[in-house]
Amino acid sequence: MKKALLVLGGGQDQVFMLKTCKEMGYISVCVDGNPNSPGLKIADYSKPINFTEVQNVISYCKHLISKGINLSGVSTMGSDIPHILSQIASFFNWIGPSLETGEWASHKFKMKNRFIDKNIPVPRFGKVESEKHIDELRKVWGVDKVIIKPTDRAGSRGVRMICKNDDLNLALDYARKYSFNNEIILEEFILGPQISTETIMYRGVGTTPGFADRVYDYSTVFSPMIMENGGWLPSKISEELYQNICLLVESAAKALGIENGVAKGDVVICPIRGPLIIEMAARLSGGDFSESLVPLSKGINYVSTVIDIAIGKTPDFKKLIPQKNKVVANRYFFPPPGNLDDIIGLEKMKKIPQLKKLDLYVKPKDILPVIDSHNKRAGVFVVVGDDRESVQKIIDYI
Repeated sequence: MKKALLVLGGGQDQVFMLKTCKEMGYISVCVDGNPNSPGLKIADYSKPINFTEVQNVISYCKHLISKGINLSGVSTMGSDIPHILSQIASFFNWIGPSLETGEWASHKFKMKNRFIDKNIPVPRFGKVESEKHIDELRKVWGVDKVIIKPTDRAGSRGVRMICKNDDLNLALDYARKYSFNNEIILEEFILGPQISTETIMYRGVGTTPGFADRVYDYSTVFSPMIMENGGWLPSKISEELYQNICLLVESAAKALGIENGVAKGDVVICPIRGPLIIEMAARLSGGDFSESLVPLSKGINYVSTVIDIAIGKTPDFKKLIPQKNKVVANRYFFPPPGNLDDIIGLEKMKKIPQLKKLDLYVKPKDILPVIDSHNKRAGVFVVVGDDRESVQKIIDYI
């Protein structure tokens, strides 16, 4: 019987996984609380269930199994829900994050404590509840700049920098506004290049096909918020540093108990201490990283490897060997707030042969919000070329 994969979520982030699943000859199953989500329409079997309603999702899976559907695993892209994946995988004895991994990977303070226990280098951190706590930690660390964020959110929600004379209570209130559990973490700000990684783990052994330089061109524009505005592949760092970071993220994945699956790492290169783990997610990235950037740059689709592992099939790691080495960049649209009167120039842009993707999430007459997290960005484009200089010229033109 054909194996079937349950994909949690049917938004744009998960559509690529559902399509890849079908292309591989597997049956796709999707649940999403939004009955109009595109994933529900393209999956072989689907139901409008919010995936946070774990028991309802389990009941739906049991129903499909009773009808002869060979459901064999669960996965997602983009959604930071390892604790939900772990509950479903544990119930059906599928491959997935353990309950412990689900907890570590969805709570930044517990995650960082786990890294410390396993000797994984991280920026200094601490949980804070008051202005006094922030001041105390800054004095102990001997720094002026720190990062404050909720322990339980992703996508830059509630994240901001605190500088020397900033209003600390205002920063605390901002982080709490986005927090579900009202727990706030303070981290040392490290000034250095940042790297995005995605590591495939199988039986405790990792390989890292996703590796990109992160771009923060608009730091002063978004300040005090911290907003990445795109990335570059391949990375410009040295081969030695590349290998060290690969070893670091694979060790971090094992520290979180990710033996089979995927680990998405955020790394900063400290000029004194070397590479440090900012945080790690037990999932595939959303957006363009595994869907567009790596396939366009390296000619591989490692989402298919993640699917194979999730349904219990031995993956073919030869498929992760790069087939090419093109320069690829993505950039996000961050328009100012206000009324969007019109969008012009799209047809002209689409005629650029190096432009491989141009997606807008807004339309004329929309009211554009103040952008304080990545879920409010207005769109994205992806450019491919033979070198960074030619790709940068197209980025500047667009």
